[in-house]
Amino acid sequence: MSELTLQLTLMVLEAAFAAVVLLALFRARRVIGLASLYTTVGVFYYLATLLAATTFVKVTPGLLISPGSVALFPASLFAVMLVYIREDAREARSMIYGLLAANVSASLLGVLVGQHLGSPLAVQAIPLPPELFVFSPRLFIVGTLALFTDTILIILVYEAISRVVQPLFFRVWFSLALVLVFDTLLFVTGGFIEHPAYREILLSGVVGKVAAAVVYAAVLTFYLPRAVVVDPQTVDRSRPGLGDLFQVLTYRQRYEALRAQATRDPLTGIHNRGFFDDTLRAQLADSRRRATPLTLMMVDVDNFKRINDSYGHAEGDRALRVIARALVRVARASDIACRYGGEEFCVILPGTPLESAAQLAARIRLEVPAACMREDIAGRTRITVTIGIAVCPDDGTESDVLMRVADQQLYRGKEEGRDRVVTSGAGQSR
Repeated sequence: MSELTLQLTLMVLEAAFAAVVLLALFRARRVIGLASLYTTVGVFYYLATLLAATTFVKVTPGLLISPGSVALFPASLFAVMLVYIREDAREARSMIYGLLAANVSASLLGVLVGQHLGSPLAVQAIPLPPELFVFSPRLFIVGTLALFTDTILIILVYEAISRVVQPLFFRVWFSLALVLVFDTLLFVTGGFIEHPAYREILLSGVVGKVAAAVVYAAVLTFYLPRAVVVDPQTVDRSRPGLGDLFQVLTYRQRYEALRAQATRDPLTGIHNRGFFDDTLRAQLADSRRRATPLTLMMVDVDNFKRINDSYGHAEGDRALRVIARALVRVARASDIACRYGGEEFCVILPGTPLESAAQLAARIRLEVPAACMREDIAGRTRITVTIGIAVCPDDGTESDVLMRVADQQLYRGKEEGRDRVVTSGAGQSR
């Protein structure tokens, strides 16, 4: 292993170790509280600042990466995001204030301690240079300003990105990468702008921190659950200020998470009846306003009672979950699949004419039995669905009318032998 490979591997291990330690302390918070987490983050931050100001690894002739800047500093933002997402605004605010207090007090105390090292009376068992503890006032000011800005910005950026980016990994990575790039610009420009290697240090910081953000984002994504449980006791009702900003953001995020849970069917995970009713009305209003078609499918599992009677309700539930996943898999990104009730599902297809909807329904009709076979549902019994289709505006422009027409087509399909798609257009059945 070359020396460069060894150094880069060490940085990856340092980032991973820091992330794992912080996660372990966070997991133990119910037993030991969060003080140990905050203390550890403060130590990591001071060590990161020390290394960022003094130590670099030469990756290429124009690329100098500091282990402190790349591997350790992102740990602070990682911890803030972890506490913010899993706890609440009050804890995130406490952590930010704690980091600021640790940074200011450690830096000022370091200046005092450094005076001992320069004294002729000092006897050192291990020689330490005074510069190890004494930073220039400019570095101290820039570092403190960057820390305060970064820890607030990471929350604002994460909230903004969460509105447009769904996968958790990319939300976390984009947030960390953007704020770390901003931090590099602020810290390196404020502390090293007149340094001969300023450009190299700046470029190295940006490249290294964006790469380190991948490690921290991967660890955080692996740890965090998909659902955020809202505890009413965590609502902070303190006086307005920085905490008020955090609380507004936290409340919005958790309200939306709770609302998303309330609109999901607990068995299948797709949208529920209440969400369907509201969404169909809204989509129909939009369809009328834009003069575009909208198609509604009603999907019913054939002979579902036999599955429950022969194999038990647990197997029936498993069948519904598999069928729901099949619907979502075949549906397009713009389509809205919901569980209407029992063994009946509905799919809303905005901007979709009858012919395109019928083609999609035919694919669903084939995919459902195939998916149930793959999952060995009900002893590999062939499970089929019947689909009734209605389209706006041809069959109606109001939700109750469209539902009635789709239900009529579904009922006709049942009478004709099941396992078929029935549309309202010219009495078609296939």
